[in-house]
Parts: sequence; C-alpha cells; structure tokens
Amino acid sequence: MEPILSQGYGYGFALGVGAGFALLMVIISKLLSKYMGQVQNSERFSTASRNVESGLIASSTVSAWTWPATLLLSGTWAYVHGVSGAWLYAVGGTVQITLFAFLALQIKQHAPNAHTVSETLYVRFGKAGHILYLCYCAATNAMVSSLLLLGGSQAFAAATGMHTVAASFLLPLNVVVYTALGGLKATFISDWVHTVIIYVIILTTSYTVYCNSSLIGSPGKMWDLLKSAQEAFPSASGTSYLSFKDKDMILLTWSVMLGGFSSVFGDPGYSQRAIASSSRSVFSGYMMGSICWMVIPFALGSSAGLACRALLTHPESVTYPNALSTEEVGSGMPLIYGLASIFGKSGAAAGLLMLFLSVTSATSAELIAFSSITTYDLYRTYLNPRASGKQLVRASHASVISFGIFMAVLAVIFNYINVTVSWLLSFVGIVLNPEAAAVTLSLFWPRMTKASLLIGMPLGTVTGIVCWIGATYSYAGGVINRDTLMTTEATFIGNIVSLFSCAIYIISISLIWPSGKFDMATWKEQIQTADDMDSEELEALVVTQEDTRLLRTQSWLSLLINVFLLLGVYVVLTCALYGWGGDLSKGSFTAFMVVMLVWLLLAALYIILTPLWQGRQAIATISLLACGKKAPAIASSAASMRGSESLHESEPKEEHYAIQTQEVR
Repeated sequence: MEPILSQGYGYGFALGVGAGFALLMVIISKLLSKYMGQVQNSERFSTASRNVESGLIASSTVSAWTWPATLLLSGTWAYVHGVSGAWLYAVGGTVQITLFAFLALQIKQHAPNAHTVSETLYVRFGKAGHILYLCYCAATNAMVSSLLLLGGSQAFAAATGMHTVAASFLLPLNVVVYTALGGLKATFISDWVHTVIIYVIILTTSYTVYCNSSLIGSPGKMWDLLKSAQEAFPSASGTSYLSFKDKDMILLTWSVMLGGFSSVFGDPGYSQRAIASSSRSVFSGYMMGSICWMVIPFALGSSAGLACRALLTHPESVTYPNALSTEEVGSGMPLIYGLASIFGKSGAAAGLLMLFLSVTSATSAELIAFSSITTYDLYRTYLNPRASGKQLVRASHASVISFGIFMAVLAVIFNYINVTVSWLLSFVGIVLNPEAAAVTLSLFWPRMTKASLLIGMPLGTVTGIVCWIGATYSYAGGVINRDTLMTTEATFIGNIVSLFSCAIYIISISLIWPSGKFDMATWKEQIQTADDMDSEELEALVVTQEDTRLLRTQSWLSLLINVFLLLGVYVVLTCALYGWGGDLSKGSFTAFMVVMLVWLLLAALYIILTPLWQGRQAIATISLLACGKKAPAIASSAASMRGSESLHESEPKEEHYAIQTQEVR
C-alpha cells in the first residue's frame, strides 16, 4: 500500500522542524548563560546544577517515558485488543516510573553528589564491580537509543516512504547539536516544549473523537461501532474489543512491564533526572510525572487506536473495506491511520509530528546519559583522574557526537536484519534485566557483597536466556526462530526469570559468603565533584537533616503507592476483570472515557503551567534584561533557592563559594 504521506513530510520534520528546535534550544542556552550567569561548566552540563524543580522534572519524566513505542504500541494494542490494550499499556509503564521514584529518593538521600548511578557502584564494589555494571549500563544505553531510532525510522518509512537509513541519521542530527551545546538543562527545556505539543495534539484528538467528530462524536457511538467491528473483524483472541478477558494481552503487558525494568533502572538517562532534581522536588516530580504520563497512552490508544478499529467498516478508513495488514500493524500504523480517519492527512501529519518529538526528546536524554558515563565513569575514573572541568566538558561534547553516530548506525543494522520494536523491547529485558535487581540491592541493602554482584548479574542473564529459549521450544511446538522467540508465554517467562533470578543469586551469595556491612555515608565522602563548580551548584549538594527526614518519609509513601498500583491495580484489578470476562456496558464505557478526558485535561494543564509558574522569576529576569531594563535582584542563598523556581538560578559569588566548599568537604 502507498504511504499515507509524501516523503516531503518526513524530510521536512527531520530537517526543518529539527533545525528549528535546535536553534531555539541554542538561543535559550545562550540567554541563560548571558543573563542568568549559567556558564556551561562540567557540572551544569551533566547535572543541570542539581536544583531543577518539580515542574520540569515532571515534564521531563513524561517526555523520557514517551518513546515512539509508547505512541505506536498504545495505538496498536488498542486496535488489536480493544479497550484493555491502551489501559494496560498505561498501567504497566506507570509502574516502572513509580518504582524508579523509590530508587531516585535513595540516590538523592545517600549520594547527592553523584553524576551517575554507576559511580556509586565504583565506590562500593571497586573496579571489577564497576566495569561489570558499566558494561550492562552502556549496553542498555545503546540498545534503548537504537530502539528509539528503530521505532521512529520504521514509522517514518511506513507513513511517508522515507528511507529508513536516511531517517536513522537525520532524526538525531539536530538533537546532537543542541544537546552538545546546551547540556542537560537544554534537554529539560526541550522536553517541556516537546511534551506541551504532544499534549495539545492528544487533547485535540481525544476531545474530537469523543465530543464533536461527525464519525464518532460520543463514547456511546464508539461503543456501538466497536460492537459492529467485532462482528465484521473478530479479534484474534476471540473475545470482544470491550472486554478484558484476553490472556495474550495480559501476558504481553506483564512481559513488556518486566522487560522495561532494564531500560529504566539500568539506563543512565532516567537516573540523570533524579540527580538533576533538588532534594525537595524529586518525589513530587516523579509522582506527578507518572500520573501525567499514564494518561498519554491511555488517551491516545482509547481515541486514535480504537477509532482505527471502530471505523474499519466506514469509507473514511484508510484501508476500507479491509482491516490493516500484518505489516501495517507491526509498523504501528493504527495510530497514524486512526488520526487520518478522523482528521484526514493533517491528522496523519500530527501523528508523525508526535513521533518526531518523542524520538528527539528521548534521544537527547540518551545522549546526555551516555556522555555522563563516558566522562565520569570512564574518562575521569580510568584515563584522567585529575581532569579539569574544561577537559570534562570537552569529553562530554565528544561523547555526544560519537554516540549520536553510533546509535544511528546500530538502528540501521537492526532495520536491515528486520528486527521490530516489539522484538527488541523483549530481547533487551531478558538480557539486561539483572541490572535492575543489582542496582536496587546495591542502593538499599548494605550487606550485598562484591562477589554476589560479579556472579549474580551474568548468571541472571544466562538463566533468563536459557528459560526464554526453553519456553519457546515448549510453547511454539519445538520450533525456535526469530518469530517463535516472541511467543507471549516465552517472553514473559524469560523476563520474569531474568529479573528475579539475579536478585535470588545476589541475596543467596551475600548471605552464604558475607563480607561486612557497607556504610552508605561513604558515597558522600568519596564521590568527587569537578573543580569548576560555582556557589549555586555547591549549595545544591547540601542535604540538611530536614531534607533527609523528608526523603525518608517520601520513601515510605512511595512504597505504599507502589504496593497499591502494582498489586492493587495492575495485578488484582486486572485479574478480576479477566476473571469476570464480560463486556463493559455502554454506561461503564462512557464513564471510563469521561474519566480519561478529565484526567487528560488536568494532566496537560499541570505539565504546561507548572514549569512556567515555577520559572516565572527567571523568565521575568531574562525578559527584562533582554529588553535593556533593570531586573530585580535574585537571592543566592540555599533557602531562597529551594523556594524559588525551576528555571531560577542564583548568581555566583566568590565569598559564598568558599563557604560552601568548606561545608561540602
């Protein structure tokens, strides 16, 4: 079938829109440097001064978790499995965020001076443990980055006919430019801009589909159309598109959720947000980010994904009178086709714009993450321990550029061997999930030993792979190939075994051959900061007793939230709906969609307005100074900084720098 859009759309987004965003981020970085005194030193490049407030942390969390796979798979799952697809994708992804928030609080409490999580493993387990974890960490970084480009390039190729090689190299091109020049702060700001645009498109889509579309226009009409679609194009599971009784869907969502732990807990891109946040904003930033992110796949799948299925019998459907082909479903086209059915070509273009923004935003985070581990965990740790701040900045720039090229090459390789996003997502989890157990135990359990890390992680990977292949042989009729390895039962078994076997190995070895109790205060003493820190960055390192008590309280609250979400919503409620097995009534479906619409609006307002409100002083200061007017003085004390806003940065003062240096040391 011919692409729904011309190649001009693909190249226009990759080059034109990309260049526009790059220019905008460069201008913002220059303004912050000129008027706010934010000179791009090594600490600010990698950690954004460690004082980012909750609004930008939340928007950045939403952006980081909104992969191309989030947009494409939520639409695809809703198209294939019905109303359960979008909801279960949303809940599964949210569990990953809230569980990681538990880890983020621990990092902020015990290692506020860290640049990467792997630095903490170097202090605790020495060179051997550090190198092993770094291999897993770098592999996760590379696989996730290539997965982002793989999903983006395949979707661009399917929707516009753009060559996948061109898409793989052009999509990250402009991202490399503004990331290298602006560092992590530019990433946070670009995340907010991208997220605002994505929310506007999803708001327009959802409210049009359920409120004023001539084709659907109400939840009740959608319910009727899904009933008709079930008769014309029965679901593969044999159940209704309005039911949760779908074994394959439940196993698939659990498999993807478990597999995603490696790409969240092991990917340094996610821990960078915890490191960059202020101690008082990490909990609210991650929790509000999780609430606001959850509605994105839920709303997009429930609107565009279900619309694609519901309108198959209508002439406005892109594939009328046929259903989508296997290739189109595999490429994530239900999202694009659903938008095209409602809005025409402009809808398809809007879907492509969302994909472009999700690729570039997440890619920027991956570039910063890789530059952080190469700069601090490789260059400063093993090559040049006495590196100056300027040398660290140069190393970071080189890492961003080289990794941008590498991830594009890797995406091209995966494209040419016909690897899909779903296949790679499951593979990454099975192979790399042990790092999630390892990093969690290393941050929370003082009795974990070096030997348990060196033995448990590789053994967990081997165990997961063996069980994955064995389960494939059992459930796929004795046939093992690239396609049968994606058998739902096999990927679920491989992911869960890989994750939990590593934890069992580490705990068992640590108890059998104990080696004492690690003092977690050691992290604050031994992790070194660069020599080019200013007073603002030194103030952000100070964690007071009040901050520590707050972080401990928030850790317990985070635990309760995770128990409720994971066990209550994701396991008990899902199994109860599966056991019930009935269709949602028209009234229940209507209520479900109304909740989604209200939730989406509130989430969009929070993500759009909160960073602006928290950054109002900095915005006013830059605006006044740029217009040649005198700006009000900005306090530089630690107390006022905590009460100020996310974009607010204090001016460096030499005497304050000396005092804070003495305090930190």
